[in-house]
Amino acid sequence: MLAISRASAETYHVAPESDLQTLSKKLVAGDTVVLTDGTWHDTDVRFERLPGTAQKPVTIKAQTAGKVVLSGCSRFRLSGSHVTVSGLVFRNSDSSDVFETRSHSKRLASHCRVTDCVFEQTADFEPIKESRWLSVYGQYNRIDHCYFAGKTSKGTTLVVWVADRMQHNRIDHNYFGPRPVLGRNGGETIRIGTSEVSELDSFTTVEDNYFFGCDGEAEVVSNKSCENTYRHNVFASCAGALTLRHGHRCVVDANVFAGAKKKMTGGVRIIGESHVVTNNYFEGLRGDAERAAVCMMNGVPNSPLHQYAPVRNAIVANNTFVDCKVALELGVGAGRKQSAAPSDCKITHNLFLPDKWELSRVHSEMVNFSWSDNLLQSGRKPRNPPVEFLQVEIELVEGNEFPGRPASGRQLTPHKPSAVTSDIDGESRVGLSMCGCDDVTTAKYKFVSPSTSGPSWMAPVEHNE
Repeated sequence: MLAISRASAETYHVAPESDLQTLSKKLVAGDTVVLTDGTWHDTDVRFERLPGTAQKPVTIKAQTAGKVVLSGCSRFRLSGSHVTVSGLVFRNSDSSDVFETRSHSKRLASHCRVTDCVFEQTADFEPIKESRWLSVYGQYNRIDHCYFAGKTSKGTTLVVWVADRMQHNRIDHNYFGPRPVLGRNGGETIRIGTSEVSELDSFTTVEDNYFFGCDGEAEVVSNKSCENTYRHNVFASCAGALTLRHGHRCVVDANVFAGAKKKMTGGVRIIGESHVVTNNYFEGLRGDAERAAVCMMNGVPNSPLHQYAPVRNAIVANNTFVDCKVALELGVGAGRKQSAAPSDCKITHNLFLPDKWELSRVHSEMVNFSWSDNLLQSGRKPRNPPVEFLQVEIELVEGNEFPGRPASGRQLTPHKPSAVTSDIDGESRVGLSMCGCDDVTTAKYKFVSPSTSGPSWMAPVEHNE
């Protein structure tokens, strides 16, 4: 077969009735496909095996960003390499899978990007089917600056499908807006993997996303694979938790969990082995048990993949807890079936300002826990603490990135240096022994906000937190 070669790239304008199958075979690296403005209702959009390169990606875009609306039973599928899709709106879709980065079970996308797109459901729309809005297959794909909001049907909003080959996908700078309570499982905003593949490494990164009012179920994010990283995300008023449900060796670093005193708002739930939870800021969370600021579950000995793997070798270090209903809830679910208590975990260099709330609840006897250099606001007398914490005067100062920062000073200096050498800003800690998430003597990270997440062509989302 002869390869098609051209001196310059081509631009193709297509409408809902266009023959995309024939067009897909004509496209070469550097070509652009422009979808004409209007409503594409019940349209099957499929691009097969697109041959983009890093230097010359294939581009699929709206004629005018935000003016191409796919609705009804419309679907969008693509496979190939180095493809960028931008400016499309998926509104009130009623397909089981609205957008997939694959065109066939054996034809996946790699090094592709979905950006500046909208996935939404309006209040007057009543979905019929269980659906997933965006299913990410393949490797080295990026989902960025998209907007997701209003989903009421069962089904995860965004799914990363994990397979034998490591994914290395990136999800960043997206706005995940309100999702009402579903009332049953299947209301996650993001899921990475499934229980069946949860022992596989995914290496997916979720960073710089803004989550607001994602109340679908207890798991705002459901991690079900290994070696994933969650950093610099903001969870604002979300009645659920970032849940490490299955898998091992994940990192939850430098995120903000701001509950705004809303019921059932949570932080991080830990299940499995060798997870690291560092440099996070938790404030105003009103959840407990599975939705405590930090929860460690009791596990099932020799757990099958679909149950609760015992918590082992977790590190919870250099986090700041302010005004949370329960900062640490350990051994949740303890009973005859879930009899394996968390073991060999390190709780170190954390800063606790519980106000009137509980510092901790312990439901089973912790095994080989290491507690060191954690600081508690003076004047607090926690009930049945797992260990005695050093009490000091702690002052919070206002910051632009999130509600409070621990002030620097001698009162924050514990006895031994922390092994965590950077802070929530990603800066090296000047005083390595400082507790909490932030070293205020270093530069400040600009956290993602409603105005810096989502599509560039959309007006910034406004809401009161």
